[in-house]
Amino acid sequence: MEENSILSDPSFKIERELGEGGGGKVYKAWHTRLEKYVVIKELKDPEGADTGTRRNEAEALKNVKSPYLPQVLDFIQQDGRVFTVMEFVEGESMDKLLDRGEKFTQQQVVKWFGQLASALSVIHKQNICHRDIKPANIMLGPSGDVCLIDFNAALVSGNDVRLISRSLGYASPEQYEIYESFKKRMSAPEVPDDGSDEELTEILDKTKKPEVKPKNVSLGIDWKLSDIYSLGATMYHLLSGVRPPENAGKTASLKKSGKYGMAVVSIIEKCMRLEPKERFPSAAQLYDAINSIYKLDSRWRASKRRSAIAGAVLALAFAGFAGMTVFGSKTMAQEKEERYFNDVYGIINGSEPESSYDDALSLFWDRIDPYRAMAERLWNDGDAAACRAYIESNLGNIAEFRDIPEARADYGGIYYILGNTYYQAAEPDYAAARDCFKTATENAPNEPAYFRDYAISLARTGDSDGARKIISRANELRISDDSLSLLNGEAAFSEDNFEAAAEILCGLSGTSGDEYIRYRAVKTADEAYRRLGMTEKSAELLESCFDKIPVGREFEMKERLADAYIALGDTEKAIGVFEELIGEGSPDFRIMQDLAILYHNAGKFELADDILKKMSEDFPDNYRVPMRQAFLEADRQSMAPTDERDYSEAEKYFESAQEMYKNSVKPGESDPEMQRLEGLISELRDNGWL
Repeated sequence: MEENSILSDPSFKIERELGEGGGGKVYKAWHTRLEKYVVIKELKDPEGADTGTRRNEAEALKNVKSPYLPQVLDFIQQDGRVFTVMEFVEGESMDKLLDRGEKFTQQQVVKWFGQLASALSVIHKQNICHRDIKPANIMLGPSGDVCLIDFNAALVSGNDVRLISRSLGYASPEQYEIYESFKKRMSAPEVPDDGSDEELTEILDKTKKPEVKPKNVSLGIDWKLSDIYSLGATMYHLLSGVRPPENAGKTASLKKSGKYGMAVVSIIEKCMRLEPKERFPSAAQLYDAINSIYKLDSRWRASKRRSAIAGAVLALAFAGFAGMTVFGSKTMAQEKEERYFNDVYGIINGSEPESSYDDALSLFWDRIDPYRAMAERLWNDGDAAACRAYIESNLGNIAEFRDIPEARADYGGIYYILGNTYYQAAEPDYAAARDCFKTATENAPNEPAYFRDYAISLARTGDSDGARKIISRANELRISDDSLSLLNGEAAFSEDNFEAAAEILCGLSGTSGDEYIRYRAVKTADEAYRRLGMTEKSAELLESCFDKIPVGREFEMKERLADAYIALGDTEKAIGVFEELIGEGSPDFRIMQDLAILYHNAGKFELADDILKKMSEDFPDNYRVPMRQAFLEADRQSMAPTDERDYSEAEKYFESAQEMYKNSVKPGESDPEMQRLEGLISELRDNGWL
């Protein structure tokens, strides 16, 4: 191919044609001025499109910076033809890997999911949508990272059925409706099962581009939410190895296979909700959900409980680094920088955060990022106690960052997380939370959420005047209406005005665009209903909350819902929720105990016995397990014919519980249930049953 047969600009030396995609032909070229390879793509039908808009979008893309996006270099018009010039990305497209039968681990998919959600968040902030996310447009590079390529769909037309026809299975239901409408209008044949769309493509290529305007679709698509669907569908394919069907309503649930972690499945399926408003409201919130993906995965929850990440172990890690010579970070090689930020990313996202943490500090011990990342990871994992222990045991090590201007915002962020560990604890310490939030606002004075929660904690500790002053400061920072409503609802709760709190917060839980605010609203509204004795309202609120709150908070809210059912006396519903919780997570003593009690009370003795046997394996030193087994066995024998009763097994369980009880209960403390069991065994002995 002659060098100038495509572009007259001598800066581009065309090497070869790479292929032809939905948007146009693609060429690989050498850029003589930049001295690197680029990709040149000719856009189809430029005369029928708004070239000015295309140019503006291309110019906006030039300013987008992300390691997971190619850089857009130029937008060229020549002889009535339109071209984009982008950075050439080394690697192989995911569709080719899938076609070869490559299988990917869940860990790989989660990593790529986070990288692509990050890239999507970056472009969406520039009000640019990709519109054609699919495996063919994702490159896997030599480093193992991915890159989202081919933005020409964004520059051509979101409603171009040529593009949709080539992306069925990944195209959102909104796009699929456009495609179906066109297909009916053109009386096109059915699409082949192999997804090739050869017959339809031939018709499309011979037909002048139609003006497709299906009812309520082509003019009403939220392309950001459509991108989120397409990303979820792509991850569905990478994780399962099965291309999603072109009709999204026929997509098989990943949950039924039982092969994958609950968290990643929940996030993918939320991305792929048929109703756009039920998906993640933004790529940024999707990215946040992926960051905390391991906190709900049963294998991670189990390993987290076995590894005491907080306290002394990490304190030793800090002490080991404290004596190292300060490196001149400005002189570090780019490779070292990249390794460092990969490690920081791994602390929050990876399956081995401790290893990433150690590696990051070994590279730059004098930076705050690993400290902030580990605090976030522990908080996102839902273990407030471990998070608090980690931060407090190392406050001396991070104190030096208070005097480094560029680190103060992260320093404040760590204190904000610490404040939340006190505020959201099972037994909240609002005074400690208040002091931490104050430190956060002093060091990160431009964060409205910090001032919001500082004001809430002031109200909770009875300082209404102080809360009003902080609210004034938050308003200066243009606090969002949702944050202001949350603040007002929390303030009403702190003043024991539970009716007003419930009204404000219930409304907020259904209208806020921020998942975390919706979670906070649901939680406090539930507390308000409990204080008012309105258990039915509490159950109704919790039943409707799961599409509104972050994925990572569903476990907690299901526990609350089960408690509400117990209070209502609806044993079967409570059992159903507890069974679901046990199926989703690692062993949790309270949940297993409550389920065993419910089985016991419902007369389901065999199921109760199975749960208690499992608990004796998972919690061998907890006296409450043999205590429950003693109660269960005593009741089982009481239902047998009189001449067949044998309470000896109940007595053995009691003696085991009694021995553990003596070794675990502090002086002056007592457990009324153990006292009741002692009375029961004593009565059986007095009556000659033992």
